[in-house]
Amino acid sequence: MSADRRRMTARMVPLDSKEAGDARVGGTAAERLEVLARLSAAMWVLTRRPLPSYTRGTMPVRLTSLQDQGNQD
Repeated sequence: MSADRRRMTARMVPLDSKEAGDARVGGTAAERLEVLARLSAAMWVLTRRPLPSYTRGTMPVRLTSLQDQGNQD
């Protein structure tokens, strides 16, 4: 795995928080999820690799806080 992929991040916020209401894409939550699903499917096609077969419980992710990320460098 390249160093760039290891440093990819996603932001998790409570659904009822101010930040959750700051959509980067317009539309309802359902419409935004549909956009995400279509974009994800298109990107997998572009990789020419098979779709991952892991389950949600075994996804290769690691949760860290911003504070922890600042201490990694």
